[in-house]
Amino acid sequence: MTSEVEAPPAQHRVLLEKQIADVIAAIFVGVIVLYSASGPISEFVRWVIETTTPAFDEMSRRDQRVFLREHWLGATYRSFEQGFLLPTGLIIGLPVVLSFAITLLTLHRKPSLRAVNWALTALSVVAFTSWIIAIFSSDAGVLPTVRGIDYVMFPLATAITLYLTWRLFGGFIVGFCLFWVIYFFIKGWLPEWTGILAGSEATFGQNLRQMILQFWAQTGGMFGQPIQVVTGNVLIFIVFGAVLMASGAGDLLMKIANRLTGGMTGGAAHASVASSALFGTLSGAAISNVVSTGVMTIPVIRKAGFKPAFAGAVEAAASTGGQIMPPVMGVVAFFVAGQIGLEYRYIVVAAILPAIFYYVGTFLAVYFEARKRGIGAIPTSERPKLTGKEWVQCLVFVVPLGTLSYFLFAQPSVPKAGFYGLIAALVSASVLFRDFRSVSRLWHAFVDAGRMAASIVIIVTAIGLIVGLIQTSGFSGRLSQLLAELADGPLPLVLIVVALGSIVLGMGLPPGATYFIIVIALSSGIDTVGIAPLTLHLFVVVFAMMSTVTPPVALAAFAAAPIAGADPIKTGFEAAKIALAGFLIPFVFVYHPAMLYKLQVLFEWFGEERVSSRAMIDISTVTWFDFFWIIGAFTLAMWLIASALAGFDRSRLFAIERVLRLVLGGMALLPQLTVAAPAAALGLALIFVSPRISKRASATPN
Repeated sequence: MTSEVEAPPAQHRVLLEKQIADVIAAIFVGVIVLYSASGPISEFVRWVIETTTPAFDEMSRRDQRVFLREHWLGATYRSFEQGFLLPTGLIIGLPVVLSFAITLLTLHRKPSLRAVNWALTALSVVAFTSWIIAIFSSDAGVLPTVRGIDYVMFPLATAITLYLTWRLFGGFIVGFCLFWVIYFFIKGWLPEWTGILAGSEATFGQNLRQMILQFWAQTGGMFGQPIQVVTGNVLIFIVFGAVLMASGAGDLLMKIANRLTGGMTGGAAHASVASSALFGTLSGAAISNVVSTGVMTIPVIRKAGFKPAFAGAVEAAASTGGQIMPPVMGVVAFFVAGQIGLEYRYIVVAAILPAIFYYVGTFLAVYFEARKRGIGAIPTSERPKLTGKEWVQCLVFVVPLGTLSYFLFAQPSVPKAGFYGLIAALVSASVLFRDFRSVSRLWHAFVDAGRMAASIVIIVTAIGLIVGLIQTSGFSGRLSQLLAELADGPLPLVLIVVALGSIVLGMGLPPGATYFIIVIALSSGIDTVGIAPLTLHLFVVVFAMMSTVTPPVALAAFAAAPIAGADPIKTGFEAAKIALAGFLIPFVFVYHPAMLYKLQVLFEWFGEERVSSRAMIDISTVTWFDFFWIIGAFTLAMWLIASALAGFDRSRLFAIERVLRLVLGGMALLPQLTVAAPAAALGLALIFVSPRISKRASATPN
């Protein structure tokens, strides 16, 4: 009887904790928007002062600067900027504190464990707030030093970070992090035969002090470059995507995808590919793509006649490609930009053709499997039809993405572009979707955005710890020396080593984490490979992306398998086969740089000077012939390879023909035109001759 009386109050308290977490999530979104709006607000303040001061234009430049600083509005904004928008401790620390509070408050669902939620929340707030205060002191000119309290706060913050990472993202990444923590303390005792693992000897106390000094008393480790990139550039795009999804654009995307591809052979599976590509322009997160679109697409693919493992694999492969789909590119493009010192917009343009090629390969893999199984198009009666109103609602994609792209290209400030893109998304969604005009719908959109942003901050905090440990332990330097030695060998061998490293280290990790670990671990050694930094870094990015569909730890396939009712390992192998183009593309753009660089002339067409950077090649060295050749050669090669793997084109292929197609497809991608052109011609001839060979073979009596 007592339990019956006490149950409702207990449930009420759990609900109250969720509501508090929701309020913090909405506040977090407000902080994200405010930081990204700092540039536009500054411009607005200046405009107000200029328009309300008649003699402003007649002042000298020096007097204008003084007046802007002393005007009451300018002084007020400057005070707010210096107190809230510029301090390092707040820019990095505030998102971390809010993210941990949002997640920890609702971590344990059972009412009996709510005290644990509050205790962990209080501990995390105290620990990270102490770091913010310490960094404020550093900004004021105090030299970084290790205080007694840091020996308590740093281990506490680290333990909570790893615990939350384990709860949200599984044990693999936590185990990987713990490996580097243990290695940091034992590296000096490892024998010489361990090679690059053997490091300099130091006592436990010395190692701990070094770790605290680097990772806690300064902006390193958990507060290093990964979290700095995310808080400075990435979070506003999470809010941007969440607003569009909450508006009802997700259902519209599915309709558009089905309408575009429903008439094709295997249309149900193609709709999954198309919808994931469209979702990738907004989120670029493989797992969330699988979960959000897979529950709708995978059952339809199975119903069309595809096997369960293949149905899950299609969704996994298609969602994986979203991670290099411009303009968001799974946020990893921001990491690349910061690492090689190149504006984000150049990276986005470079990724356009690789992203298209990836989906060309995926479409062809699905197409030939559908032909093989005799699966046709979606019946006309089952294809969703877009009403006139829904055609107009398509502007909810065009306007925000157009605004976002304009500010990324014309005024290359990433936070400003994200802010204006968000404003365009809010206005478009409010005008085009009646339901979105409610305060409740907008509130839930912001809460969802805050929760998604919080989970990203948590995983990136753990990534920062791993990256910091690899750097500070000296392992990255020794690994760099090894790569520098390998770099004297054949380029294909070096690229294979980097590719395998990206896939192996990427198993169980998000692409952003893999990218940072590979690039930081290889450090200076990666610069000795002898190809342009942008090319090499995108090489790592694509292979890091491909780790999500590479068995035995294929996270995207593992997420799709339960929805499809299939074996995860089998789904992973099927996904790797469907996504084969992703394994080829990085090697192709290394040897065919026109794929990455020719479209950079877009900036010249918009009136800018020719792109020139040490991170890129001289774009004048690639021609339009090179550009169109690789488009044709890659499409033909994927046709040959995908049909060979399926064992079917317009009819079943003989074993010898499958081998021949694989060989000719690979040769067509070689950089030597004298080899590639004849191979392409033979491959094209084989495609046309193949049906006649099959027809004659079937007509020949046994």
